[in-house]
Amino acid sequence: MKVPWFGKARSERCEYARNEEFVSVFECERVRLQRLSLLLTANSEAGKRCLTRAFRECISSSSVSKEWALSWTRRVVIRNAINLVMSPGGETLDNTRDESGNGLVAFSQDDSPAVIADYESILDLPELDRFVFVICVLENYSMYDCALLLDRSLRDINEALHRVGNQARQVSELDDIS
Repeated sequence: MKVPWFGKARSERCEYARNEEFVSVFECERVRLQRLSLLLTANSEAGKRCLTRAFRECISSSSVSKEWALSWTRRVVIRNAINLVMSPGGETLDNTRDESGNGLVAFSQDDSPAVIADYESILDLPELDRFVFVICVLENYSMYDCALLLDRSLRDINEALHRVGNQARQVSELDDIS
């Protein structure tokens, strides 16, 4: 007879991700995470800072299931990009504190120009439109989740999605080619 999850001890219900799992996620998904941070921030230095902060936040997390480590990591990158770029009164991108060179996360210098060249039309979008496009279209978040992350109304998100409809078709064409 199978014991229901609530009948098990807490440690038996799920295994929590340890630092090693997050390090592995950042190593295995480095290119995708770097692309995500660059598309959101539209700035390679801010993208590096975003990833470094996301890495620190992930390894300090103690209650994330192993199965959710990748999803959690991507969400943390998105939240950090939002805080860096869109938060009123938040840190400006030209802050002199350099956190990107601390060696916690490895970056490939060759990735940034390729991402920028392939997605230049996305990077040229206004901030809100770019965030909505990346979060909803590229990351497949619901409009509701996007609205919560960006602290905007569903109407704002819907309007932004309509404005970026052409970029969605262009990205779809890029995916078809590759």
